[in-house]
Amino acid sequence: MTIKAVLRHGVIQPVEPLPPDWAEGQELVVEEPKADDADAEISQWAQEIDAATAQIPAEEHERFLKALDEIERDSKDAVRKQWGLK
Repeated sequence: MTIKAVLRHGVIQPVEPLPPDWAEGQELVVEEPKADDADAEISQWAQEIDAATAQIPAEEHERFLKALDEIERDSKDAVRKQWGLK
């Protein structure tokens, strides 16, 4: 069985739950991923994202961007008010 893990501060940490039948102290083999595998996964992910976003109507994109602008404005106004600048 293969699980995904990341290296953080010199410690290998799983990014998903370990199989329940694995025992404490059990020896495991850790291999560095092949660059081709990672590149292929990223490429596939990018294609999936592109395909998903292509299905969103242009009006929704515009509405989303407008909402982000409004949120940013409101946030800045709130901070200015909190700091006594407005």
